[in-house]
Amino acid sequence: MTTPFAQKVRFLSPEELDSASMELLRKFAKSSGKPISPPIPIDEIIEKHLRVRLEFTDLKEKLGEDVLGATWFDEGIIRVQQELEDQEGRLCFTMAHEAGHWVLHRPQYEADKVTGQLFKRDSTEGPPAIVCRSSQRKQPAEWQADQFAARVLMPEKFVRSAFARVAGGEPVHVGPDGLTRFGSMRDLAAAVIAAGRFSNVSKDAMRIRLETLQLVARADQVSRRLL
Repeated sequence: MTTPFAQKVRFLSPEELDSASMELLRKFAKSSGKPISPPIPIDEIIEKHLRVRLEFTDLKEKLGEDVLGATWFDEGIIRVQQELEDQEGRLCFTMAHEAGHWVLHRPQYEADKVTGQLFKRDSTEGPPAIVCRSSQRKQPAEWQADQFAARVLMPEKFVRSAFARVAGGEPVHVGPDGLTRFGSMRDLAAAVIAAGRFSNVSKDAMRIRLETLQLVARADQVSRRLL
């Protein structure tokens, strides 16, 4: 199921995503009285700060085989596929992804209701506003939620600090064989995770974050810059 709402979200720049994720962390730190540091307690952020009910259930039976998470804006519920409870990195990223929908997309959803673009319904629980599948092509809403999740779980300043402890201040070069002086990209990601105490983040998520922050440079990218 693809929800019509997920297809019409407004464009968000990287700077806007940075701002939204940092604002959430800042407000959580203020409301909880705890300084922000990895591992980011995304479940506490959802339940205690956003005040959204977090449930783990069999979404595959309810919504389809490849569903990882779903968000019900009207009911204030985020549900995550229960099988992910045994995969902490994927679980936390999915929770942060759904929190991204709540923070980034719920305001537009509410505005659409006010202007009458969405049908009214009775008080019984309706379908989720957002359904997130593992196999679906990345729509704008899904890409935005992924970017938000990465920024919340792996704030830039903490990633850069951990990376500096592992590799120094310069980007790490990746050879044509996909290897760095630390081994594979996953090996480098694991070292940064350990140095920064990102214990609830997967190696693949950290690898992508390092690439996004341009802390790694592939041989073909270096060659293009030299031309």
